[in-house]
Amino acid sequence: MRGAIAKKSTVEGEWRPAFKDRDGAWTIQLNKDPESGGRTLAVRYTKGWEVAESLHDGTAEVLVLEGQFQVGPIVYGPGDYFCVPGGVTHGPERALTDVRLVVISHGPLTPGP
Repeated sequence: MRGAIAKKSTVEGEWRPAFKDRDGAWTIQLNKDPESGGRTLAVRYTKGWEVAESLHDGTAEVLVLEGQFQVGPIVYGPGDYFCVPGGVTHGPERALTDVRLVVISHGPLTPGP
């Protein structure tokens, strides 16, 4: 039987580094589906955080809560949503300001094919 998470706080919760080898990105896992590998994450990036390209197996849906976040030529701001299907290379990604996002993955966010 799968359990339910009653409450997670992005204010009082413990933000963890998103990458062991890079500064500027933190996450709080809000939910995880052990069957699919999907997760719901709160993500924070500091201004200037950047990655050249991303590729992962699972489809990712992203909602920008605060800040300006650029993916390829498109700049997203508060309230903007975008979706990247699994197996699609996307980027570069840049935090033009400090950024807060919600990321929902439908499968693992491991490097894709």
